[in-house]
Amino acid sequence: MDFELFHKDQKLDPNHLDLAAATQGETFFHWAQQSIQAKRLVDRAKLNVELQENSLALDIRKNPEKFNLAKVTEAAISASVKVHPDYQNAVAQLIAAREESALLDVAVVAMEQRKRMIEVLITLHGQQYFAGPSTPNNLGQAWSDYQENRTDDLAARQKSKLRKRKS
Repeated sequence: MDFELFHKDQKLDPNHLDLAAATQGETFFHWAQQSIQAKRLVDRAKLNVELQENSLALDIRKNPEKFNLAKVTEAAISASVKVHPDYQNAVAQLIAAREESALLDVAVVAMEQRKRMIEVLITLHGQQYFAGPSTPNNLGQAWSDYQENRTDDLAARQKSKLRKRKS
């Protein structure tokens, strides 16, 4: 798996959501295609393990002395196959192919999550989440102004009540 390309494809720039949305399908398809190819390699590696196992078992049955077997039993044949370098190499290739396939499956899931994040960011953008305030709020000053206005309003009301009483 090309980790550098994966990290590049995975990143989102909130300032270029249109480009991310436009290329999401192509990006997802690329990683899905890579995952499918990896699964094919796993299947080939499984087949190679089976072929190695069967080929070695036949060779052992034909020529047990070559494999240092005094007695030819199924258990002895199976054990000889599993310790043979060709079989171990085939199993190692299968393990590597499974790891690559698993990584690419996760990459496909990450691209699905990327699609969802594009949708969320577009929704937030539509709700003007990223828009800054037109004037910064100073809560302390606003509260002081409110208190002063309230005090002035109370004083004005009391004066007006006194005038009404006097008249």
